[in-house]
Amino acid sequence: FLLDSIRLHGFVQTQKTIELVAHERKVNSLDFNASGTHLASASVDHTIRAWDAERALASADMSNVNVNRGPSSSASSLSAGAVPNARLLGHRDSVEQIRFSPIREDELVSVSCDKTVKFWDVRQKKEVQSIPTHGENINVAWSPNGKTVCIGDRNDTLTFIDCTAMKTVKTASGKEVEVKHRKPISRKVFKDTEVNEFAWDREKESDKFFVLTGDGKVQCNMWDEKKYTIKNMHEFTAHTGGCYTIAFDPSEKKTHFAIGSADSLVSIWNIPVGYMCLRTVERHETPVRTVAFSHDGNFLASASEDDFIDICDPVSSKRVCEPIFVRAPMNALAWHPKTHALAYAGDKEDLSKRKREALNLDEDLDAKASRMEEEESGKAGGGIGGFGGSGNAQGASMEENDRDENRRRRSVPGKPNVKQVQQVEGIVRVWIPKFVDE
Repeated sequence: FLLDSIRLHGFVQTQKTIELVAHERKVNSLDFNASGTHLASASVDHTIRAWDAERALASADMSNVNVNRGPSSSASSLSAGAVPNARLLGHRDSVEQIRFSPIREDELVSVSCDKTVKFWDVRQKKEVQSIPTHGENINVAWSPNGKTVCIGDRNDTLTFIDCTAMKTVKTASGKEVEVKHRKPISRKVFKDTEVNEFAWDREKESDKFFVLTGDGKVQCNMWDEKKYTIKNMHEFTAHTGGCYTIAFDPSEKKTHFAIGSADSLVSIWNIPVGYMCLRTVERHETPVRTVAFSHDGNFLASASEDDFIDICDPVSSKRVCEPIFVRAPMNALAWHPKTHALAYAGDKEDLSKRKREALNLDEDLDAKASRMEEEESGKAGGGIGGFGGSGNAQGASMEENDRDENRRRRSVPGKPNVKQVQQVEGIVRVWIPKFVDE
């Protein structure tokens, strides 16, 4: 593998990148389990892979394994057989999102456009339950206590599933045993509101449930676990474009959450002081598709349709290292829950794309961000991205794109390869930095 030393914003860093040849089509979603032993990936090719994350990370230190820095050809990648993994089959359409249980490290939930939600045991490499749904599912989230799963479909409907229910079944020997029998318990239809991602906050028994909408707002709801009801308590305008993705600081501090938007901004919010927007990341030029905090809350990664992944300090919003160069829009980011390792994957890659000179994007993008801010202020009458405003200002993307295009667009067909450039898709990468204080 190649090892680089970089100095930026006062941090000295070495970094490696592992490539896992995971799928035949583009990757929609990634997630580590709570202990960091498994990394799962989901794809348009209808499949899920659950990787042995410990073996994958260990391969970076093995001299007999090809590991490289950044995107390259599949010849220098780790094949599916190089790292132990399970290939989970059962969905009949694109698998849009996956999430591991926060309390059961082998339990994985997946949602698909085939109108099902499936639960898997990754250790036994099998599906344990499939539940039919009313619509094509695109998002999923667990409650922090692992008792409830919420799924969202393209019809802007949320379905809540009780994961504690049991039923009695007879074994082959005639013995009666109780087994888990997850079941839908309530549905919430959002009329005239486009629903994107949603999430509970990170407190263990939290009843706070956040819903992102296509008009740039965040709905703060209360989830009643006993009555199976959801009630909107408050909402606020967070962005001028649709809010696509949300992530909470998973550390013990639990001080921040971040929102990525169609207006190309990432907003960073403070939880203890009443959900106040503290900073914005303005280095992206296109809609932000995914954001993720590191396990200690010290780093925030964000990715869009640009050719880089931004890594910043969530307190200052300044970059802490050189951005990660990518050759395709990214759909998913996932930090390892115990160490600084970032998995990322996305659309079909254009291998003809070349890294910008030294990838020194800070000066160029910050200057462009300032110019865009001035232009936006002139249009909207002031205020960065409309934070705290009345919500009347709408980003250009809100007017130009149709309803489904306003979402994260994980399953939108790619553009035709008219120039016949060399392309590759289905690769999952894990970026492993080493910071000076580690």
